Amino acid sequence: MTRERARRVPVPVREPLIGADRYDYADAFEIQLDESDARSAEEFARCALEEAPWLVRGTVSVAHRYLLRLRLGPRSSSDHVFGWKIRTSDPDLIQLEAVSPFLGRGVIVGRRPDRARTVITTYVFFTRPVLSRALWTVAGPLHRRVAVYLLEHAAAQRHLADDLAPVR
Repeated sequence: MTRERARRVPVPVREPLIGADRYDYADAFEIQLDESDARSAEEFARCALEEAPWLVRGTVSVAHRYLLRLRLGPRSSSDHVFGWKIRTSDPDLIQLEAVSPFLGRGVIVGRRPDRARTVITTYVFFTRPVLSRALWTVAGPLHRRVAVYLLEHAAAQRHLADDLAPVR
């Protein structure tokens, strides 16, 4: 089994889920998956964020709550993924949203274009441009590293589940 690597890809030219507002920052990452990976976009997102190792989850949680000041919902709610509000959830698509008084609005769009790929795109809409840019200058590099790690972790979890399945 080889571990798949996530890679940065171009941000989609049009994304109807983010509305007409112009975003201030966006990035997109893709990972190739085993074609037998039938997880929905929401299941993949939950695996990436909620099943990451505790140190990664803790770091992301602290960054979300205390650095970015995102207003997050309860993690135990089925209407949220790691505190991010689910705006749309279809088998091949998930849209998550969170708002911060310092940063602005964050939107994560996860797509499963086919069974062998997952693409995650993050959009950030600054509401206080000077403060938001300064904040994202610190948070952005961490976000990009963690996004890649979380995609790779979620992809590996599928392989791990396959490896641990009982042989019949």
